[in-house]
Amino acid sequence: MNKILLLLFLIIFFISCTTKYVTVPLSTPPEAYKITEWQIKTQKDLFKEYQKTLIKLNEWEAWYSIQTNINKLTITK
Repeated sequence: MNKILLLLFLIIFFISCTTKYVTVPLSTPPEAYKITEWQIKTQKDLFKEYQKTLIKLNEWEAWYSIQTNINKLTITK
């Protein structure tokens, strides 16, 4: 009887340990944005590159929050 309980305990223990750390592969992240410095000649060009950079950062943030299941708009009390 003792051996059966020990075996049952070990089976439950190993099953719980393996199911706790199930990993799901991440989707492919957005492409990296590379600033083309040689194309920035005026203040307007600099502002456009800044806008493109912010858009790309927002894409990365959205991708990361989907992968980690984070909802930054949730307000908890």
